[in-house]
Formats: sequence, C-alpha cells, structure tokens
Amino acid sequence: MINHIRIKNFRSVRDIELELGALNIVFGPNGCGKSNIYKAIHLLTACADGKFSGYISDEGGLENIMWSGPGAPTDRFPRRLQIGCVTDEFDYQLQVGFPEKLPYPTQFQLDPIVKEESIWLAGFSRRPSSRVLE
Repeated sequence: MINHIRIKNFRSVRDIELELGALNIVFGPNGCGKSNIYKAIHLLTACADGKFSGYISDEGGLENIMWSGPGAPTDRFPRRLQIGCVTDEFDYQLQVGFPEKLPYPTQFQLDPIVKEESIWLAGFSRRPSSRVLE
C-alpha cells in the first residue's frame, strides 16, 4: 500500500506531499488539481510496470505533464518533474527532466531524461547504506 506520496512540478501541482490511508477522499473546486493527483499515481504505476515511456508518449510528451501553472518553468524555474512514494516495503523517487541545452539543433530536445531514480528499504532513512537501487 502507498502510505505517502510527493509530487513536484507535475501538471498543475507545484509541490504537494500527502499521507495516505486505506481510503482517501480528494475533493475541492474545479481546476484545483484533483485529477492530477490521480494521474501522478497512474505515473507511479506506469514506472513500476516498466511503462514510463509509454505513459509519457500517451500524454503527448514530457512537456505536457510538466508544471503548467502560474510561473511555468523557464530558466528561473527548474524543468524537472519529481515524484515519489513510500510503501510498506520501500521508498521510491523519480526525477525526470529535459536534456541539457545542446549547442546544435536536434530532434531529441524534448525527449525525457531520467535524472535520478532511487529505491530505499522502508523504515530506514534515505542514506546510501539503505539504498537498494540508484
């Protein structure tokens, strides 16, 4: 079970951390980001199933799932999506962004780059000795 989730720079969600229980109810006015929390959990599922690229493609590319609220990413705002969760067995974190600006034209400028992906053992602090995968 997912006990905790953190979403940063995903669609209209700038930065949110949620403690989750067996049953969770998300409510609020139209356009406040409720559906984007669900979509972030779907992204976590796609990562766990090895379908990250397919999810990004189905959503129209990385630029369509990056922060799109006020003050959209520019040189002042990092163009990096972060998503992570804590389960009963492990902690997971994924950071995805765009390639560094290249000095030559390329067709791959908007392709997603996994900047960091880590898994830690549950119940331990996030330190190198408890990291299972990096």
